Amino acid sequence: MELLVFNPEHDYALADNHPHFVALRSAAKFAYDCAPFMRYLAEDEHVVLDAYEPLGKDFRKNFQPLPESQRITKVVPWGWDAAVVYQLQRIGVDERLLPTEERLLQLRELAHRKTSISAIDYLRGLHPHPERLPESPEYLTSIREVVDFVKTKPDALFKSPYSGNGRGHLYAHKVCTPTFLRQCEGVLKRQGALLAERQYDVVQDFAMEFSCHNGDVTFRGYSLFKTEHYGYGGNLLMPDHAILQHLFLYINIAEVEYVQSLVAQFLREKIAPCYQGEAGVDMFVYQEDGVCKLHPFVEVNLRKTMGLAAHDIYARYCHPESRGMFQIVRGDVETLRATSLQNPMRYRDGMWFSGTLFLTPVTNNTQYAVVVTLNSENA
Repeated sequence: MELLVFNPEHDYALADNHPHFVALRSAAKFAYDCAPFMRYLAEDEHVVLDAYEPLGKDFRKNFQPLPESQRITKVVPWGWDAAVVYQLQRIGVDERLLPTEERLLQLRELAHRKTSISAIDYLRGLHPHPERLPESPEYLTSIREVVDFVKTKPDALFKSPYSGNGRGHLYAHKVCTPTFLRQCEGVLKRQGALLAERQYDVVQDFAMEFSCHNGDVTFRGYSLFKTEHYGYGGNLLMPDHAILQHLFLYINIAEVEYVQSLVAQFLREKIAPCYQGEAGVDMFVYQEDGVCKLHPFVEVNLRKTMGLAAHDIYARYCHPESRGMFQIVRGDVETLRATSLQNPMRYRDGMWFSGTLFLTPVTNNTQYAVVVTLNSENA
């Protein structure tokens, strides 16, 4: 029996790096409301474990012993961190199925955003035209370095080594305000560094999704997503060839496919020897001097991603002629219920074809939901 664990607060748990990590209530509520969608990714022999249970107006980790835990042969969390390992130990999962403390430290080091520095340096070293690729971010460890960077790059972006959902980003435009410097000092104190780069004129975000297994790397597909307020805004549901056609509006497909092979090589050499699981590499197309260019490695997510979930759900359930969106929506119960009923899903050839389908239940206490919306007219 394979146990799937939905712990979407994983990125924050990595930053905290403590087995007794406590997620913000909003993150716990999101995990509780949306865990049921994992059943759409499961097979018959899989069991989905929600990491939280409600406790009055608050949430706590679900530490109740799991019935028949001895039947579990494999554990697949959203992402590995000290907190989820502690939780699994508490519910009776065999220690042999869990990463050791040493392996957890290795994975946390690989998940550090400084991996993007070595990745871009690696890609530039192999690419026949390295000038087409952006420079790697700079690794800063003092507030003086932050100030000096803003002097050289007036439109600057600073990233925390560990953060999630677009958070942990700080921006400076020509000057370092007292608030900005105070925020930078906080990150430096908590995490020891900041990654700095110039701001890009982004025209399209996307990702490449991979799996690492037994030291090898397999390309799983593309993920075309939207960002809202620097956070996740949803994935477009369409086949890989349609995503490539969309990217061709901006850049040459041959360049995308070549970069895919280089990124896979980097993962195979630097990540796969220490990590087994899914890996999503965020990228984007940006505009510079009127020309669209590819940023090949914004960061790597050594975990399940919403992009890969959307990719797999489209491949498994959606009619190939349909196009649509996979989204996390938030709202009051009545609004969510009205949305779920106004345009019910219609089927063709036994597959989702057109309409709206909630992949999570809407109850009196629901605040978050996973929703698929398909529109055959866009096919």
